[in-house]
Amino acid sequence: MNERLAKGEAALEKVSQKLRVGHLLRINSYLEMAILSMWNLPERAAVVTGMAEASVKGYGPGGERGPDEELLAELRNLIGEAREYYAAGDFAAAMARMRVAQDLVALHIIHLAGK
Repeated sequence: MNERLAKGEAALEKVSQKLRVGHLLRINSYLEMAILSMWNLPERAAVVTGMAEASVKGYGPGGERGPDEELLAELRNLIGEAREYYAAGDFAAAMARMRVAQDLVALHIIHLAGK
């Protein structure tokens, strides 16, 4: 067995497009739940946005130099900012960041699906 794979580091060339799309679809579903919670369940929104934030922690398929790490870093920033704004009572700023995060994921999925 490849030593890097045994340590949990996927070789970049081994990361399939389907795995990347599946990973991004999972993140998108957490973002969708968080956005809906912010609108409809304000008492649960902090928990659900925390789940969305947790979904982008760590590395995606391909490890720390994986093909989607730039996107994941941007998502971490956007979701973290959204949680801060929501906690401070600025719904519009929080929602704007969550929508941008979700749109970035959707566009990335569309790009991958077109390959």
